[in-house]
Amino acid sequence: MSKRILTLDVGASTLKLAEFQITKDHQLELVKYGIRSIGLDPKDEPNRMVYTGTALQELMAELRIKPGPVLLSLSGMHVFSRYVKLPPVSGDKISQVVEYEAKQNIPNLEEVVWDRQILQGKDGDMDVLLTAIKQQMVEDLAETIHGCGLETELVDVSVASLYNAYRNSYPDAEGCTMILDMGAKTSSVIFTEGEQVWSRSFPVSGNSISQSIANDFDLEFGDAEALKEKVSTVALGGAYEPMSDPQADQVSKCIRGSMTRLHAEVRRSINTYRSQQNGSAPVRVLLTGGSSVMTYLDVFLQEKLDIPVEHMNPLESVLIGPEVDEEQINADWHLLSEVVGLAQRKAGAAAMEMNLLPPSIVRERAFRKKQGVLAACLVLVALTLGVWGWYAASKVSHQTLIRDKLKDNVTELERWNSRIEGLKQDFESVENDLLALTNLVEYRSQWVDILQEVRSELPEGVWITQIKPGEGKPVKNMFLIGSFFKDRVYENLQRPDNTPIVQFQENLEQAGLFSPETRFSLSITDLVKEGQADMRKSISTFQIEIVLKEPVTL
Repeated sequence: MSKRILTLDVGASTLKLAEFQITKDHQLELVKYGIRSIGLDPKDEPNRMVYTGTALQELMAELRIKPGPVLLSLSGMHVFSRYVKLPPVSGDKISQVVEYEAKQNIPNLEEVVWDRQILQGKDGDMDVLLTAIKQQMVEDLAETIHGCGLETELVDVSVASLYNAYRNSYPDAEGCTMILDMGAKTSSVIFTEGEQVWSRSFPVSGNSISQSIANDFDLEFGDAEALKEKVSTVALGGAYEPMSDPQADQVSKCIRGSMTRLHAEVRRSINTYRSQQNGSAPVRVLLTGGSSVMTYLDVFLQEKLDIPVEHMNPLESVLIGPEVDEEQINADWHLLSEVVGLAQRKAGAAAMEMNLLPPSIVRERAFRKKQGVLAACLVLVALTLGVWGWYAASKVSHQTLIRDKLKDNVTELERWNSRIEGLKQDFESVENDLLALTNLVEYRSQWVDILQEVRSELPEGVWITQIKPGEGKPVKNMFLIGSFFKDRVYENLQRPDNTPIVQFQENLEQAGLFSPETRFSLSITDLVKEGQADMRKSISTFQIEIVLKEPVTL
């Protein structure tokens, strides 16, 4: 009998729900799938769970999905990830070292649920991928999913799901492959080379393209999103003939500007992978994600990177069921990498396995199982009481028959007593006993926005040390004070380049939550004096004054 596998990918703007089965030949088969937009405006972020639950219910009704356990994948916008090199230690001490590194690298460890994946470095070194997510966020999402009739069995991250799908679809790939996943709020690059894997996320994504269009054309975000999807073309630039529609031509050029920023982030990721991870230059690029199908995006990236670019097909090793529309799946397969990777993990074909399911949900699931056992015990007790009740009722019925018979006998004796007056005294004792016996028989019948936005835009190697409100009430501006290791941000310490910090400030302006009057100033402080220690570990500090669109009262 086939084994059902239900997978759900929760992205920033879309849900992907798929049902698989393992056939008798032990092959993974896609039975049905569906994709649904959450329909959430960025300004309505606090109500994300409401929109998510509604979209999931509609998707389940459309696909006729029955309740059951589901495997869950979360997008990079929700997840904190950090790669850490482990010192050479014996196998029995790895867990202790990993836990120490987690405490050093994961902020607010007591408020998150985290897991780790041990990775093999290129030169035999051992690395660890630490991933964490806010426990309250997972609990809220699991409760929303439970309200739709599904039980969260596992919580994975999109990087792991994508990597597992790639390993099963391209088992014979040689050299270094770069997977570019373009989501709504974040884009991620995953470098895979043999057993080595490394990833990085950055906030140049579908929403940032829409925000750029909204800024250039003075549109609401929803209208800009619709215009982006209508044009969905990267301008070729150079001597190419412009598009016939002037507005579409301007939109395509705006998209090209965003893709230029994307290329800068991709190039920075490649340099970081090669310098810090001792990796090789990628020989191919695989595109996936909702924003990856824009016309001429592959041409643009191939020209910029001088590397072959194609779309990733996660269904290479998956059978397609008869109910799946062939034309539709050919248009959607670039969106299914995460749900396929989850299913392959359940089928036992995963190279990366992490689970961010909170202990509270594990305990709740165990309690529900105990509730089932308790209900069965109560049914058994009720059944036993029923049998005893039936037995007691039978005995009462039997005693009633005896009582009725005794009454008849008493009546007969009374008739004889009226006839035999002379024997009254002799039978008086017997009569009293019978009357006493007759009498005896008769008597027995049980829900965060400016800080979250800042955190999601932080470049790698940069952290925030202080957020200070300006003077006056209500507060019209805030000062964002942060620090970074120069060797993490500057590619050349002798020629400091503050582009990442400037890009961070520009990203904040484009986020839509802050005023265009936001000002940026940078000051550098070396915490280690020259000659006393390695100057590469000096720290730079910076300050960004954020002018809010709307004043707030603290």
